[in-house]
Amino acid sequence: MDVRAEAFAICRIARDAALVIPAISDLKIMYVLKGTLHLRVDGNEPLVSPAGSVVLLPKNLARTLTGQETVNRTYNAQDVIHMGIHNLMYVDAFEGDEHDIRVLCGRIQIGFANDFDAFDGLVQPISARPENDAFVRSAFETMLDESRFRTAGSQTLANTLMKACLVELLRHDLDQLHNPGGSPSILLKPGVGRSVIAILSQPSAMHTVASLAKAACMSRSAFAKAFVETTGATPIEFVARARLAKARDLIAATETSIASIATAVGFASRSHFSSRFRQRYGEDPTAYRRRARQEADPTSGGSSTTLVGDYPA
Repeated sequence: MDVRAEAFAICRIARDAALVIPAISDLKIMYVLKGTLHLRVDGNEPLVSPAGSVVLLPKNLARTLTGQETVNRTYNAQDVIHMGIHNLMYVDAFEGDEHDIRVLCGRIQIGFANDFDAFDGLVQPISARPENDAFVRSAFETMLDESRFRTAGSQTLANTLMKACLVELLRHDLDQLHNPGGSPSILLKPGVGRSVIAILSQPSAMHTVASLAKAACMSRSAFAKAFVETTGATPIEFVARARLAKARDLIAATETSIASIATAVGFASRSHFSSRFRQRYGEDPTAYRRRARQEADPTSGGSSTTLVGDYPA
């Protein structure tokens, strides 16, 4: 699986305060640096996570962070975000210097490819205090430093460390992954996972439902049903999406002609490819290549990817 660390911020909360964070369409990870975090995520039982805990938060669910069950004041995250030193975001739910809880918050992507997030089906937070606490704490502190003082290789190092921390989290208690909604379904359906890897490793191959079902060691009907439940797309729709994602990467990273890329990823004609690309990404391949180059070139006035995002918590 690919893991990308997109943003970091520090949430600081007084013991008797609540920090309310609205539902957003990003997967979040938290590491409790100090104190004991009481976490409520919509539709789930409250979690109590002591210092050293790692929490993976589902998308599109509001959450409330507190230092204890009873609170006397409430802060909305949008109202208390501010920029600190070294371009690091802070979200402060306290007055003066009284915060008792300190949590490192990150925005991450987890998947087999840019257009497939393996954790889209997660509806329950996953929380644990890994046994290898010293390593996990050091890893998160290093990721935080890399977001403050970016140098060559910062993104790669942050991604590698984040992946290692997720391994520590997920292997801490494998039993929890079998609870309904407690894990993305692809982790519970290895046959579908094999078919997804087959598609993403060779998107231009002549994949059919029958050939993918064979790779999954499942009957065709059972495979088709499980695939839709897991990915939200039919197998053939997913193949088309994988081809477009591969083409997008090639367009941005190479000088190869658009027509050659279309052929390489399995499209019969450039016109059909361009039409599907525009439907998927909102612009034609040539315009996408032009914009990608502008954003990659700091002298062109475009923006570059950073670890610190607009909405960190």
